[in-house]
Amino acid sequence: MGGFQGFDPARVRELAGHLDSVAGSIVPMHRRLSQILQSAAEEMAPQEASTSPELQPLVDHPGVPVATGGIPISRVYGIPTGYLPGPRTQGEALAGGPLPGSVDPFLRRTAVDIRTRCDRLEQVRKAAPASVELDAAALLAADPVNLNAVPKPNAGEQAIAAWWAGLTPAEREQYLYLKPEVLVTLKGLPADVLRRATQLAYFKVVPYKISSHENSGGGKLSIGLVELGQGFALRTEQMNDGTYRVTMISNAQEGLKLDGLLGGALKFEIGDTWSFKSKAEADRLQKDLAEAFRLHTAQYLSPAGWLWAKTRLPEVLERIGQPKIKMKTVNAEANATVGIGGVTPGIKFSSNLSTITSTMDPLRPTVTLSREFTVEPSLARGKVLQIEGSKVLGGTIQVVRDKNNPDPNTNITTVRLIQTVEGKLGGSFGGKLGGKGGGVSGSYRESGNSTHVVTVNVPIGAAPEEQTAARKWLKTPMTSMLSRPAVPSDPPDPHGDLFSKLAHTRGQVSAVSYKGNASELKLGGRFTIEGIPIGLEGTVAGKHDRITGQQYLGAPDPVTGKRTLVPVN
Repeated sequence: MGGFQGFDPARVRELAGHLDSVAGSIVPMHRRLSQILQSAAEEMAPQEASTSPELQPLVDHPGVPVATGGIPISRVYGIPTGYLPGPRTQGEALAGGPLPGSVDPFLRRTAVDIRTRCDRLEQVRKAAPASVELDAAALLAADPVNLNAVPKPNAGEQAIAAWWAGLTPAEREQYLYLKPEVLVTLKGLPADVLRRATQLAYFKVVPYKISSHENSGGGKLSIGLVELGQGFALRTEQMNDGTYRVTMISNAQEGLKLDGLLGGALKFEIGDTWSFKSKAEADRLQKDLAEAFRLHTAQYLSPAGWLWAKTRLPEVLERIGQPKIKMKTVNAEANATVGIGGVTPGIKFSSNLSTITSTMDPLRPTVTLSREFTVEPSLARGKVLQIEGSKVLGGTIQVVRDKNNPDPNTNITTVRLIQTVEGKLGGSFGGKLGGKGGGVSGSYRESGNSTHVVTVNVPIGAAPEEQTAARKWLKTPMTSMLSRPAVPSDPPDPHGDLFSKLAHTRGQVSAVSYKGNASELKLGGRFTIEGIPIGLEGTVAGKHDRITGQQYLGAPDPVTGKRTLVPVN
C-alpha cells in the first residue's frame, strides 16, 4: 500500500475526537450562562442588563421568539462548512448567535468532515502500490469524489478526455486508485493513465465475503412418490470491503423420490439482498424483516391483527426499502444412493440458472446471467449413528451486462468464472418409530466444512472485438470448469484468442479459503390414507463460515510474463 511522508491520519482522527469532546462541553456551559444572563436581566429591570450587541437578543426580550439569522463560518483544514442556521427562540439565541456557543455544531460538523476525508484518504493509501508516495495534504483538502460518477464506456472519447482534464490531481488519484478496473474500459484517457490503471487493476478483486451466518427452515409434503416443499433462509455476510450484506431467500421445490434410492427435484428460489456500511444497520434490517413477517401473518388471524398490521406495516416496509440485488434461480437436482452393508455411497448432480439484477452502483445497474453445475460424491457409514463425508465440486460462469443497454452484442461488461471445492465431514443421529402404515422420524446432523473459492473476473470493454471475444468464450462447456479454473497465470499464446489475452492483462483473480460448520434438525411423520403413503417433514438448519486465507493474482513478471498468487494485505 502507498505511504505518507510527515502525515499521520491517526493523529488527525484523534483531533476530530477532541473537537467532539470540546463541542460537548460547550453546550452545558452556555446553557448555564444563558440562565445567569436571564436572571440578571430580570433583577435589573427596567434597566438594561447589558449593551453588548452579542447579548441583546437574550436580555432585551427574554422568552420571546426571535430570528437572528445565520452566521458565516470560515474554512478549517480546507473544509468549507457554510453557514450555521439562525436560532428560532431566545433560549437558542445564545447558542446560535455570534457567541462562542455557536461553535458547538460547527465543531461537530468539522469533526465528521475530517473523519470522512480520512476514510477516503485511507482507502486510497491501501489501494496504492507500496512504491507510491501520496500527497496526504492534497488528498485531505480535496472533497471525496463520487466514485460512481465515472463516464460510461460509450460516452465518447472527447467527453471522457474533457472529464479527466477537469479533475484536480487529488481527484484523479481517487479515481485511479479506487476505480482502476473501470478506467481501463474508457477510451479518451491519456495513454500513461491507462497504463497505470491497468497495473492498478491487478490490486483489485471482486468483492467476496470474509464471514457469513445463515439460518434456514422449511417444510416438505410427500404424497406417494411426489414431494412438494417450501422454505426460507436469512443470510448475513461481511464483505472484504467492510460492508455487510443481508439476503432473504424464499424457495419452493417439486420432485420425485423412489424409496430413498433415487430422487430428483426442480427448485425455484427468489433472493433479495440489502447492503450496509455497518453491522448495526444490518442487524436493524433483520429486526425489521422479522417484524414485517409477524405483521403480515397477524393481518390474517384476527380483526385486531389486521388493524395492527395496517397501522405498522407501511412504516416497517418503508424502513426496509428496496434491495440492492435481486436474484431468481431455477435449479434441477438428481441424486442416487446405494446401501451396501453398513456403508452408503451416494452422488448428487445439480445445475442451476440464475438471473441477478444489481443496483449496487446506481448509475451502472447490471443484469447477470449465471450458470452453475455441481457434483457431490458422498459416503456414509452406520445406521442410527452415521459418519458422513462428501466433496462438492462446483463451476460457475457468469456474464454481466449493462442493464441500460438492451443490445446483447454490445452490453457485456464482465465475464466471471468461479470454481468452488468444498469438503464436508460430520455425523448424524436419527431414527424411526412405527410400522409400514405410519410413524415418526427425526434426525440431527452436524458437520464441518473446508471451502476454497477461485474467482476470475475479466472486465470487457465496449470495443466490438472485445465483445465478440467474450461471446465466443461463453460457449465453453460448463463441465470443463469443474476440473481446472482458467486462472490466467501463464502468458497467453501471442497467436491465441483475444479473451485469453484480456484475462491475462486485466483479469482480477482471487483465491479465498473458508472453514465453517453446519447443523440440521429434521422431524417428520408418515401415515397412509387408502393405501397412499403421505409424509410431512420439517427442517431447521444453520451454518456459518469464516475466512482463513485470501490471495490475489499479482501483475505479470516483467521478464517471464508469469502472474503468481500473493497474499491480500
